[in-house]
Amino acid sequence: MKSFSTKLAYMVGAAAVNLLAVAVPANAASVIYDFEVNNLDGLLMGETFTGFFEFDDSGLAGSGDEFLTVTDLSFNFINDVEFTEADGTPEVLFVDGDFFGLEFSTDAFFSFVPGFFDLSDAFFSYDVSGQGSGFGDVAYTLRDDSGVSVPEPASALALLVVGALGASSTLRHKRA
Repeated sequence: MKSFSTKLAYMVGAAAVNLLAVAVPANAASVIYDFEVNNLDGLLMGETFTGFFEFDDSGLAGSGDEFLTVTDLSFNFINDVEFTEADGTPEVLFVDGDFFGLEFSTDAFFSFVPGFFDLSDAFFSYDVSGQGSGFGDVAYTLRDDSGVSVPEPASALALLVVGALGASSTLRHKRA
């Protein structure tokens, strides 16, 4: 039979682990934006191109200029050629916690430029051989299913520790 102090130690340990799981931020949010490039000038006038990108905003502090790495990107440009995050180094810009747009360029094709003073200043530029060069607007739309919770390792670790304490307690109880 277990002593009262052993039972108390298990209960205090389990409570501490549960408090750790609550005290540590438990979720990172995967944020997805759809975008549309339109109002182009130059030879692509009247054309519209679409895509999306995804990033994790858990590292967002909410002050100053912050660039977050885009983890997934798809952009269909001229002749439905798909460009992805592997074609450059896409990042999103936040200024004091506000979204200012996508920063992404490819060699000699196009660039997404985030806003200077706010999101409405964001634009798209292109320079394509045989197609000419020009500029256009970028309209960003936050997806409704964006912000899906993704468990962080600290929560999983806390659950493993609680499970281990329970298993240990059960094994000791069976031996006694």
